[in-house]
Amino acid sequence: MNFLIKNIFRESIKWNVVFLSMVVFTVFFIPVFSPAYQKMIYDIAFTLIFLLGYLISDRMHPVILPLSIGAVIVTWTSAIFKLKMLFYLSSSLNLVFFAIVVFTLIKHLAISKTVTFRLILDSIIIYLLIGLIFSIIVGFIYGSDPTAFSFTGSGNTSAVVNRHDFIYFTFVTLTTTGFGDIVPVQPYARSLTIFIAITGQMYIAIIISMLVGKYAALRHEDRNEE
Repeated sequence: MNFLIKNIFRESIKWNVVFLSMVVFTVFFIPVFSPAYQKMIYDIAFTLIFLLGYLISDRMHPVILPLSIGAVIVTWTSAIFKLKMLFYLSSSLNLVFFAIVVFTLIKHLAISKTVTFRLILDSIIIYLLIGLIFSIIVGFIYGSDPTAFSFTGSGNTSAVVNRHDFIYFTFVTLTTTGFGDIVPVQPYARSLTIFIAITGQMYIAIIISMLVGKYAALRHEDRNEE
C-alpha cells in the first residue's frame, strides 16, 4: 500500500492521477447529479480536463497551451450565449485538444521500454479519452441532424438529449455491449457506430499485446543479465 501511495504522488505522474480522476468523474459520476446542474458541472469538468491535459501532455508542443485556453474560453462562451455556431466551434476545439493529448500519450506508450505505473495510467486515460472524443462526434452529428440517432428507448424523460446520453452511447458501443436503447438510424451514423465498436476492440487488443510484450522483453533482459 505504501508503495502504491508513493507511486501515485511521484512528481512525474501525480498530474496523470488527477487527470484520470477528473475523467472518471466526468464519465461516471456527473450523471448522478440533478439534470438541472449537469450541464454546468460538465462545463466545469471539461475546463479542468483541458487545463490538466496541458500538464500531462507534451508542454513543449506549440499549440497545447493556446488550444487548452481557447477551448476553455469557447466552452464557457458557448455555455453563456448558447449559439449553435459556438457549439460547433467548441466541439471542434475539444476534438482537436483531446486528439493531441491522446497522440502524446500513445507516443509515450510506444517509446517506453518498461511497464510502469504511469504507463498503465496512461493506457486507461487514452481509452477514456477515446470514448469522450467519440461522444463529442456523436453530439456534433446529433446537433446537426437529430434524425441520425434515436434516443426513444434511452429512458430519458426530458425532451432534450444531454451530453451524458452521448457519453453513455459511446462507451456502450466502445465495449460492444450494445443494449439497443439508443439506436443509430442514418447510414453514416451506423458506420460511425461500427467504427467506434471496432476501435474499442482493436485498442484493447493492441494495448494488451504491447504491455505484455514490453514486460516480457524486460523479463528476458533480466534473465540474460543473471
